[in-house]
Amino acid sequence: MNFRANETTETLRKCFRRYQTSNLKSITIEEFSRSVQCSVEVIDAESEGYIANELPQQRDLSIKFHWGHNHDFGTFQMVGRMADRHIGVLANFISLFAIRLEDFENRRIFDVGCWTGGTTLLLAALAEEVFAIEEVKKYAEMVGFLATSFGIEDRVTIRPVSIYECNSSAFHSRFDIVYFPGVIYHLTDPVLALRILFNSLTLDGCILVESAGINHPEAFCRFDGSLIHYCGTVERLNRTGWNWFMPSPTALYRMMREAGFDEIQTLWHNETGRVYGYGKKISQVGICKAGLSVSAIL
Repeated sequence: MNFRANETTETLRKCFRRYQTSNLKSITIEEFSRSVQCSVEVIDAESEGYIANELPQQRDLSIKFHWGHNHDFGTFQMVGRMADRHIGVLANFISLFAIRLEDFENRRIFDVGCWTGGTTLLLAALAEEVFAIEEVKKYAEMVGFLATSFGIEDRVTIRPVSIYECNSSAFHSRFDIVYFPGVIYHLTDPVLALRILFNSLTLDGCILVESAGINHPEAFCRFDGSLIHYCGTVERLNRTGWNWFMPSPTALYRMMREAGFDEIQTLWHNETGRVYGYGKKISQVGICKAGLSVSAIL
């Protein structure tokens, strides 16, 4: 990690420390602690809309509550499946591309796939407004609870929806920055998703993408599918996997270009073994609709 990333990481850690129980609003530490800690390990498929014969095909993380990112609340700690990725990924974006922490100030951020809210809270410490989506309802509810508990619900909005449900005029030209780490390879239709996010940006707005991928110079994607798992067990409902198309940097570049983005930069990040991308919306250009899964799109 270079000096700039180290410096940014420390700044972000300091920002995130404001979300400790000493800063709670309108809720006791005891009630807050109980609500957070009792949610973990709860198995709840019904509220997600799954019926019994569908369960074997669903993500373990959608059925059983797993905490997302590490969070030291001061009086207790939550260990997340993604450790400190909420800090590290944003620090990497700052280090790799021509974007500064100051560029988040007074901006409207679209946080896509927020899990239990580590990234959402971090962005809220930097930006004017954060709109977050999470397709797993139990996680979206937790993010809403955290926002209310820390008194930032006037600047943080969370909706339990899929990215594909954001293809509407209500989202057009709404955000200054789309924050899109750790999601695109979980999607069956990444080009459509990128187009929806392109449409959600204001002119001169930018997107920050991070993904599992492959280190290859050609425009290749590796297909895993929902039947490939990397660790964990079905008994504990803690398996990783359910990855769809894992792009090379060039493949991500071409997807972003198809979606309408300009000034695109993509690269392989050796330290994390992940793909990073940056793009801007310079103008509202069209998209090729041949074979597009949803033709009714701007």
